[in-house]
Amino acid sequence: MYQQVYNLTIRDINYANHMDHLSILNYLHETRVRFFRSLGYSELDVDGYGSGLVVAELNCLYKNEGFYGDQITVKMELELLSITKLIFKYEIFNQQDKVLIVSKIRVAFLNKEHKIIPIPNYLQELCKTGR
Repeated sequence: MYQQVYNLTIRDINYANHMDHLSILNYLHETRVRFFRSLGYSELDVDGYGSGLVVAELNCLYKNEGFYGDQITVKMELELLSITKLIFKYEIFNQQDKVLIVSKIRVAFLNKEHKIIPIPNYLQELCKTGR
């Protein structure tokens, strides 16, 4: 559905000489931010009315290591759980197309009063069409 390519820098590498878990979360977040921007929105304004999103749950499965200088591709898809629950599904691949990480982040959407609201229509449509 959506993807971004990045190059791992030295700041992404931990003392064990592979991709650090915090950098993984940063790349997932960066991809989500770029996804919303590509649609003319942001995480702070997902609907044009100032509603935002909040991470409710995060799961991450480490499959293989990433190393300094690797080019990674973060692929993201959406999965509609209910009218108010959405999952961002991620896979991170290296330049040899080897899966490094599989992750799911469940989010909820909040209006300015911090009340849960339905998922914006354009996101629901993207879930249905698979774009």
